[in-house]
Amino acid sequence: MAYLNNNIRPFWDIIPQFFLIPFKGAGVVALVLFTSLATFFPHLLILIAVFFVVIKYGMEILQNTAEGRLQAPELSYKVLNENYGLPFKQLFLFLLPILLLTQINSFTSFIIVSNIILFYMLVLPASVMTLAYTHSFFSAINPFTLTRLIGRIGWSYGILYVFLLFLNGGASAAYYFLVGDSPDASIFLALFFQIYFAWVMYAMMGYVLYQYHEEIGYEVSEEAIEQDEDLTILARFHHLVETGNYTAAQNELRDIVLQDPDNLDLRMKFHKIVKMAGDNKQLATHGTGLIKRLLEKRKWVDAVNVYLDCVKVEPEFKPEIDIHYLPLAEEMRRMRLYKQAIKLSNGFHQRYPKSEQIPYLYLLVAKIFIEDLSLDEKAKPILSLLQQKYSGHEIAAEVQRYNTFLTRV
Repeated sequence: MAYLNNNIRPFWDIIPQFFLIPFKGAGVVALVLFTSLATFFPHLLILIAVFFVVIKYGMEILQNTAEGRLQAPELSYKVLNENYGLPFKQLFLFLLPILLLTQINSFTSFIIVSNIILFYMLVLPASVMTLAYTHSFFSAINPFTLTRLIGRIGWSYGILYVFLLFLNGGASAAYYFLVGDSPDASIFLALFFQIYFAWVMYAMMGYVLYQYHEEIGYEVSEEAIEQDEDLTILARFHHLVETGNYTAAQNELRDIVLQDPDNLDLRMKFHKIVKMAGDNKQLATHGTGLIKRLLEKRKWVDAVNVYLDCVKVEPEFKPEIDIHYLPLAEEMRRMRLYKQAIKLSNGFHQRYPKSEQIPYLYLLVAKIFIEDLSLDEKAKPILSLLQQKYSGHEIAAEVQRYNTFLTRV
């Protein structure tokens, strides 16, 4: 599948999404779990284990975003127990400056080591990214590999580096903002913020790999490309929504929907943006077809919600054909929207005098009056109509039972 790299949104356009990743899905569970273990069980072995698991999960986040998936990985056995080579290699990367400092034994060696460490600090993000996609420690410390990577990313690497510097101090800033210099400072919050901001940095570095994967030569899986294709197509639409230009977003999405008319997700997005734009006529027009497609896919709740949206702006709005009424009314009853179900069904036999749905729909309305609203008197004329016109129908026995019940009340 052809895929244009320049269609990928640059990382600085989606900064807020990186901050949400540790809170998505299993991410927030992992964040609280690892922080709690380190806080409430401060045994040396547990702290070491948590340290490695935090790095391991961070690398998993990096590899997720390097595939274009802006979400935290699952908290599975594989994530927690396999492929610990990367965390160990990254630990060696972090310890490298300390090892170099131990080699200083003269002024000349001090100058050399100082320059090496300075270079190391500048290329550390590139080193972590290289380790993530090559799994090679030697590639991650090879100055030629690192400078080549930085050169291919270009000036965006400088922007990334600045963001990472701010994030590196984010934990301390957030902690001080919430806790201050209180003597009863929370160890839990301190560790929580350290892990959280570290994972945000991993997410950002991974996405830069994804953004420049063609220039770098990093292979993104076909599955990841297919999953991200919709996001790429919708990039301009999301931008228009974020800037509050709902009318333009509606027009943008309409063209996309026309190219893929059976895509329910796109149609639901279109319904929502039309609602936000306040285009009531388009909302009702599109809602008719959308309800039909949702019912065909047995998405009862979504169909009811779309119907209710349409009725709000056009009180006389009705479903497209007779067979749509019963499933909508049944779901409304399950949702305890009794009055809405009755209003939907009102006058159905006049609109569709030959419909086979009449006995089933009107029996449902009678049940709502009797069982849900305790309005027996309103049910009697409906049951009388059903008894007269559908005496030989399969619902006749049930109608008779309700009539018998009402005579005894």
